[in-house]
Amino acid sequence: MLTTTLRSITSRKARLAMTGLAVVLGVAFMAGTLILTDTVRKTFDDLFADVYAGTDAVVRSSEVISTPFGPDQRGPVSASVFDVVETTDGVAAAEPAITFLAQIVTPDGEVLGGTNGPPSFGVNWSNVPGLGVFTIAEGDAPQGPSDVVVDRASAETGGLRIGDEITLLTSQPPRTFTLVGIATFGELDSPAGATVSLVTLDVASELFGVPDAYTEIGVVATDGTSPEQLVAALDARLPAGTEAVTGAERTAEDQQSIASALGFFNTFLLVFAVIALVVGSFIIYNTFSIVLAQRTRELALLRAIGASRRQVLGSVMGEALVVGVIASLVGLALGALTALGLRALLDAVGFGIPATSLVVTPTTVAVAVGVGTVITLLAAVFPALRASRIPPIAALRSVATEPKPPVVRVLVGVLICGLGVLLLVGGLLGGGDAALPGVAGGALFVFIGIAVVAPVLVRPVVRAIGWPLPRLSPVSGNLARRNAMRNPRRTASTAAALMIGVGLVGFIAVFASSATASVNDAIDRSFTGDLIIDSGQFVGGVSPQLADEVAAVPGVAASTGVRFLSGELDLPERTDGAPSGSGASFLLAVDTAALPDITDPEVVSGRVDNLAVDEVAVANSVAADFGLSLGDRLGARFPTGARTLEVVGTYDNRLLLGDWLIGLDTADLVALERLDAQIWVRTAPDADVATVQAEVTAVAAPWPSVEVLDLSQFKQRQADQFNQLLALVYVLLALAVVIALVGIANTLALSVYERTRELGLLRAVGMARAQVRSMVIGEAVLIAVFGTLLGLAIGLGFGWLLVQALSGEGLGTLSVPVPTLVVVVVLAAIAGVAAAALPAMRAGRLDVLDAISEA
Repeated sequence: MLTTTLRSITSRKARLAMTGLAVVLGVAFMAGTLILTDTVRKTFDDLFADVYAGTDAVVRSSEVISTPFGPDQRGPVSASVFDVVETTDGVAAAEPAITFLAQIVTPDGEVLGGTNGPPSFGVNWSNVPGLGVFTIAEGDAPQGPSDVVVDRASAETGGLRIGDEITLLTSQPPRTFTLVGIATFGELDSPAGATVSLVTLDVASELFGVPDAYTEIGVVATDGTSPEQLVAALDARLPAGTEAVTGAERTAEDQQSIASALGFFNTFLLVFAVIALVVGSFIIYNTFSIVLAQRTRELALLRAIGASRRQVLGSVMGEALVVGVIASLVGLALGALTALGLRALLDAVGFGIPATSLVVTPTTVAVAVGVGTVITLLAAVFPALRASRIPPIAALRSVATEPKPPVVRVLVGVLICGLGVLLLVGGLLGGGDAALPGVAGGALFVFIGIAVVAPVLVRPVVRAIGWPLPRLSPVSGNLARRNAMRNPRRTASTAAALMIGVGLVGFIAVFASSATASVNDAIDRSFTGDLIIDSGQFVGGVSPQLADEVAAVPGVAASTGVRFLSGELDLPERTDGAPSGSGASFLLAVDTAALPDITDPEVVSGRVDNLAVDEVAVANSVAADFGLSLGDRLGARFPTGARTLEVVGTYDNRLLLGDWLIGLDTADLVALERLDAQIWVRTAPDADVATVQAEVTAVAAPWPSVEVLDLSQFKQRQADQFNQLLALVYVLLALAVVIALVGIANTLALSVYERTRELGLLRAVGMARAQVRSMVIGEAVLIAVFGTLLGLAIGLGFGWLLVQALSGEGLGTLSVPVPTLVVVVVLAAIAGVAAAALPAMRAGRLDVLDAISEA
């Protein structure tokens, strides 16, 4: 049987190569992602180890505040701590460090960094050898109050040269500096693509905005004092709320921070790699099913001459194993090229990575080859089982036959779909750590369930969508429709691969359209303002000075800065029994005295306006989830310390105001830096909105990063942001769609081979080559459109479920982007034509006599 298996593989190299292509593409994406993240992780591990090599200890706040997104936040260290550090035994030198948000404005008015890409921040230049992480590459270090040094990547991006006048946008009013130097971060032109400005310590303290405070203090030990001894000596003298850690510990934390950031990036890309592999599994299943159906007589003869079912099963699984291993190894090799492409993409978006050698770990090899091989084997199991059950009498049949789908198939498919829907709903409603596995598992079960039921749907659906073909071409059109209908299982399994990719595309399109519609609906329903000044930054923003100047513009009746802050709230257990406790939360801060003049909070109980210090209003649905009532007091921790917040009101306008609402007076006390992400403006009744917008725009000119938008422009901005997300997801899903189209081409190629004699007879009775090609192409279009319609139906269902699940979050408007979905169907039909091109050409070129004589 081993000899038979090897001969079977070598005699069908082209077919198995097409089967393996699906595995190759999926494994290449997976391997490329793993190789890239391993490379970046090792690069930054080595880099941090080098740049912090001279730091023996770091003194910092011991209060750590987790944030919903991004790195944790630490409070500032009092300047008085520096005197304690300097006078501690074992300290050779110490220097404060201050980090603050800052954007660079070039002489041409271009803003560098701080929008949707890597962060933009400022830091004081270090004058203590061993503590500085930046090195001057050109020019000099900053010495005076008007000197600034920038990272080399930003200098190249902005075309900056020594002597240029640049402006820094911070929490303070805009300030102009002279560029005196260009620096590197170790071997990198910038740290992870960030935009960095370096100034003197005094200037950094002014721009930080927190008086007599530092971000941390770096320490160098005296000769003979180990880092551990230094930390012990510091801890013995440091006041409560501060701590000392070794430089090695600080290095490990930064390395872990990079690893965490890469973990999200890695997971994000691996999701699409898994999708591609799942799509590929359908193709593997379909190809093995077709090939084994064509080999019915061959396998039956093996049974007739004494081969057992186990031997036939082993032979087929042996073929799958060879295909899986070879395809996975090829995919692994291509993964290195994929990693290079992804690295180039990261460089293009500003995440600078040194051109170091790629890192291929044994784990990556094992995972890539193992996953590709297992996927192939799993996809081949059911065709192999069917092959092992072929009776010896089948050797007497002249054609391959496949049974009609049994009625029980429908019941099984419905049950699988039902289980998938339950998992989806549970994941969407439950939240927590189990949400993502629940949603992913639910989606997979739904796709599998629809694929199981799909053969029953083939005949009625293909008959309907294929109705125009006989009208366009009576002969080839009618035959194309009949060919697509005569083997429902094959048509369904081929279309199922495309169904997955299109289903996810449809789901994302519906979600983005619904989110945009929900935001627009909330604005139309409850936002009574006229202008929104957008800083372009979700975390960060512009100096509150801009809000003060906007409030003084003639024609402005009411305005408020809008800030997003992170804090940890001590929440009671959820009323539904889900885990809760302390957790990172976003809080929205506004001038609540002006709020009623700009938007309708949709107050449910208590009050939302004129919130005093340490008063908080909460979204009504959140209050219900946690059983909160008016007068409840919540412990809250912020970077600047702990507070106690009193619940004084609830509201329904969650989409605009978020979960938690506080006043700007409270925000001034708990935030490290005062930065407005947005400014909401309402004009006077007798004022012309366009005129006021022009005047506000003139006032905002010193902050070129902000945009002054009317409501229609703001709505378009939200739509554009969702469209950017759509474009990214579509690009990543393109691989799955390409694999699905390879599956269509593979199925048609096998179908042409299977119907060689039939095609020859059609040509013998007068069918032209063009008609044969049209027939094959028509069949491909029907398969593609059938899979697309199934996918869109699933995508619409997923979108509806998500909107219903998030209705409590304010996402309550279902919007179906009909033009987009129509374009998807048209593109699918065109893709079907492209996939059928080679099989159609082969069918049209068949020699009539050779085809008729085919056994």
